[in-house]
Amino acid sequence: MIASPMNSGDEILVVCPEPESAKRSVDALLGAGIPANDIVVLSSEPLEHRGIPSPQKTLMPWLVVLGALAGGSAGFLLSSLTQKSYAVHTGGMQVVTLWTDGIITYELTMLGAILTTGLVFLLTGLAGGRGRFQAAREVAEGKVVVGVASLPASLREKLTESLKAFGVVKQGRNPSPDVSG
Repeated sequence: MIASPMNSGDEILVVCPEPESAKRSVDALLGAGIPANDIVVLSSEPLEHRGIPSPQKTLMPWLVVLGALAGGSAGFLLSSLTQKSYAVHTGGMQVVTLWTDGIITYELTMLGAILTTGLVFLLTGLAGGRGRFQAAREVAEGKVVVGVASLPASLREKLTESLKAFGVVKQGRNPSPDVSG
């Protein structure tokens, strides 16, 4: 397989002291033709209100909704099937009371959403979705790290020089997945 210059495996990071310089570095990368999906911004606070593009889209909201639906369905089935499983003479009233079952259904819906959220956080944290860039120390110190996983070779030197105005530039080489190390 022939490697394209876009997938060279070289990364470039800019450690910006404040969000304004991070915004300018993101604008410089976008102006150089780097797609917004290839730019990663790591910060200890949300930066969408400053005009920095939001991170890539995720399936987490849909998974949480599915977890909530599963929990709510399980809650309703638990309460209604429990009431129907034991023959009780109710004098013509409903066996399954929807108002009281609604409380159990609501609580298990919320439990399903909470447990799914925790599970998704745990799995994505272990998978290391943002582990491409090793900049945890800088982010913990309150700085903003802007990075690109791979750059075209023709833009590397030009972008490195222009990004030095916004913060400390770090370059690295990611090992290729084909090479055992």
